[in-house]
Amino acid sequence: MKEIFNLLILGGGASGLAAAVTAYEMNVKKIAILERLPRTGKKILATGNGRCNLSHQNISAPDYQGSYDVTGILENFGSAEAFFENLGLYCRTDEQGRIYPYSMSANAVLDALRLQCSGVAEFCNEQAVKLFCKNRIWHILTESGTEYLSRFVIFSAGGTVQPKFGTDGTAFRLLENLNIPVIQGRPILCPLLSDKKLLQSLKGLRVKGSVSLYYKNKLLKSETGEIQFTERTISGICIFNLSVLVKHQFSDYEISVNLFPELTHSELLLRLRKCRGERLGLPYEDMLSGLMQKPLARIILNKSGIRTNMSCVRASQSQFSRLAENCQNFRFPVLGTVKEQAQASAGGVAGDALDEHLQVKSHPGLYITGEAVDVHAPCGGYQLHWAWASGYTAGKAVAEQISAEKNL
Repeated sequence: MKEIFNLLILGGGASGLAAAVTAYEMNVKKIAILERLPRTGKKILATGNGRCNLSHQNISAPDYQGSYDVTGILENFGSAEAFFENLGLYCRTDEQGRIYPYSMSANAVLDALRLQCSGVAEFCNEQAVKLFCKNRIWHILTESGTEYLSRFVIFSAGGTVQPKFGTDGTAFRLLENLNIPVIQGRPILCPLLSDKKLLQSLKGLRVKGSVSLYYKNKLLKSETGEIQFTERTISGICIFNLSVLVKHQFSDYEISVNLFPELTHSELLLRLRKCRGERLGLPYEDMLSGLMQKPLARIILNKSGIRTNMSCVRASQSQFSRLAENCQNFRFPVLGTVKEQAQASAGGVAGDALDEHLQVKSHPGLYITGEAVDVHAPCGGYQLHWAWASGYTAGKAVAEQISAEKNL
């Protein structure tokens, strides 16, 4: 007779490992993780440039978007720092409120999770191809032809991007075959493609400023931070956070770059006139070099209808006004998102299909966690915090159900 696990977790990423740790600490026996990659936790090691920005100091429900209300889960989970301290991992917080392991190494986070659930079985290089329930026992068939049986299943197979980390969206077919509603995924927290003609000369530039996303000329949101340019994209954390809102026809969106967000239009005009007085008679390109890098000065001057080699003595009020406008509102068309560089995906199991513990209402015993739920958030540790909180919630719910059955 085949072994029947108490809990089988599909996906050994952040939320899957958090679920395993939680259930194991609550004395659930016979837990197994099925992972399609050669090892669990690979994506954790890549987060935060190898440092693992595992949470944020100021997290609340309004930080999250999607169809599932995260309020109760965040409140019941509490602090990620407390969760990891219980696993023997201590944290530190930077000036922006981002929380990291004290060692600043993602390996420490993965070690803390794996060491705490050493009794959990791991079956790697196993990709599930079929999932169904019969007589209150879940059956999972894999590509290798192996069948696994379990009383409870936690689906933690991730989103629809980053196939190198085992999350390409194919696992959602298992849920769709059960008629569980899944909202189509799309890449988020990624660079935005724009006009190569505008970007060619800006390749490699990094500037401080603010960026605003417009949809059909309507302002959607603004962010401040470092803006990075490549020969085909605009990038940086501020851009990543705006990419979440790019949902429709790409040609309807524009990115506005403001190089002087701290100045009003009038204050910038005064500064430009002062620069002209200090560099009287020099070309516009040289006049602006004290304010911005020359590649940026050239495309802004061109957009303003001013020749780069034109003497700044020959400057009309209207030219200065156009120049100031483009310094604070230079528009780049959005031509697409860079899926292969996306840090996460939006979409997943629809919120109304899940109960307050992330159990699928129509399929008792099946839980959904992490990026597989239609929940997403900005950069800065918010995504991982949701992974820990959702994994903890599902793992705890399973453990409590098993404990209650024992006491009947």
